[in-house]
Amino acid sequence: MKVVSGKQMREIEKLAIEELGIPSILLMENAAIRLAEHCLKLINSITSCKTNDQTGSRQFKVLIVSGPGNNGGDGLALARLLQLKGVDTKVFYIGDVNSAINKVICEKCSKTSDASVYLAIVKNLGIPIYPIPSSVSHNNLPEELPDIKNLIESCDLVVDAMLGTGLDRDVEGSLKYLIEMINNHARYIISADIPSGIHSDSGQVMGSAVKAAETITFCSPKIGLYVYPGAAYAGKVHVEDITIPAALIDRVETEAEVLTDIEAKRLLPVRGQRSNKGSFGKVMVFAGSNEMPGAAALACSAAYITGGGLVCACVLPQVAAVIHHWQREVITRIVPEKNGMYCKNSLKNIKDEVNKANAIIIGPGIGRSPDVTEFVYELINMTEVPIVLDADALFALSENAGILKQLKAPCVITPHPGEMSRLTGLSVPDILNNIVDTAVSFSVKHNVITLLKDAHTIIANPKGKFYINLTGNNSLSKAGTGDVLTGMIAGFIAQGLDVFTASALGAYFHGKAGEAASASKSCYSVTAEDVLKYVGCLLVN
Repeated sequence: MKVVSGKQMREIEKLAIEELGIPSILLMENAAIRLAEHCLKLINSITSCKTNDQTGSRQFKVLIVSGPGNNGGDGLALARLLQLKGVDTKVFYIGDVNSAINKVICEKCSKTSDASVYLAIVKNLGIPIYPIPSSVSHNNLPEELPDIKNLIESCDLVVDAMLGTGLDRDVEGSLKYLIEMINNHARYIISADIPSGIHSDSGQVMGSAVKAAETITFCSPKIGLYVYPGAAYAGKVHVEDITIPAALIDRVETEAEVLTDIEAKRLLPVRGQRSNKGSFGKVMVFAGSNEMPGAAALACSAAYITGGGLVCACVLPQVAAVIHHWQREVITRIVPEKNGMYCKNSLKNIKDEVNKANAIIIGPGIGRSPDVTEFVYELINMTEVPIVLDADALFALSENAGILKQLKAPCVITPHPGEMSRLTGLSVPDILNNIVDTAVSFSVKHNVITLLKDAHTIIANPKGKFYINLTGNNSLSKAGTGDVLTGMIAGFIAQGLDVFTASALGAYFHGKAGEAASASKSCYSVTAEDVLKYVGCLLVN
């Protein structure tokens, strides 16, 4: 599914209006209809539970907070629909009501906004409108204003329709004041299109932002809804159709995607009936050390469970013993070691075999030392097949990330923010606040796929395209789960998927397995072995 920036969404709307002749006010009306559906669903689910000892069930109260732009117009159109359904509706309007309405009734005004049209309708219907001057703050409340705190607290639902996708600077004045009041005193918040104060492209909080329980976004989801910190403010995101044809949306070039359940299953490698282990590829694994042998076992198991035909682990003797106990199907090649870890000498008997594999894993649990770093550099320099670099291999690369530009084959790196910090020199907070830009910039600069782990992981390619992975939960915040992800990606690559698709698919099903495991046990109790078990149950195309 395509995910768009604010600019791309405006381009899509422009095409709909100018080429298809869809009036902009109709798009606004359709957006309001979708908003009304969600509001009425909430009202119906709550009203039956709300009773008053003296009067019985009481009327549901909604406050719509609207700005003067198109996002505010969605809210004003919603006010009309809710009032027609008998909902007690009130409106906070940021700006001069009379001035906006005068533009509608003045025949000389050629640039009447759709929002102003709906504002006039709301006033004509007798829906209470409370104008909020732009200068309002905690220390500057005009006497004519109602008690904003009490009015917000008296309503069952607050609909945020203040700011849309065009926000490009920090909110201030009455906007900031209202955002803070809504967050502090609203019982339940629904945002129209995107929470006010969230940047539509980066997900950054622009000074202050509404923290919604639900966001109803229109036509296509916005990047800022799925990227943290914006994702934490959006609540549950609903993507709603406003009658813009899919073919028109496809004409706009976009960079971001998320995988839906249907799309992910369609991307799974095809497994023919007339096949053998060679049909599904060979994964060669360089992982584990005397202190962390389980990392190799997990990665090998994941490569098999994801569908790889043959897994060969080139490992130290103690690591091989653990693998044999864990996964009997793994072939092991014992390599020389130094102090319980890999060294340059570990490669002396396997150089001719490396490029016979279909995918190579380097890094999980291999430890850190000058000898390990030398081993990593030597191995990636000789490799001509796709590589998955993880964990300690990334630590080795942090001393010279430029070596990635010399790779002879596609490569995916799978850093968490700390590892990305070492690779880039950026602080972890800077990475978390600009996770898309960080991943994309690194991929473009170093010609690799970057899978940058987060609550919503970003998978970027050298062309600037990226997936936002929405699956998973905090059950995956456990040692060993990253080793499973690495093995899954390699297993998909071995079966013929390109590295970018394999990485996105690996992240997707890895997250799904975490969700399934935590539903069966709990977020506290899930282990990497549990994730492995559920991966096998989920891979059905």
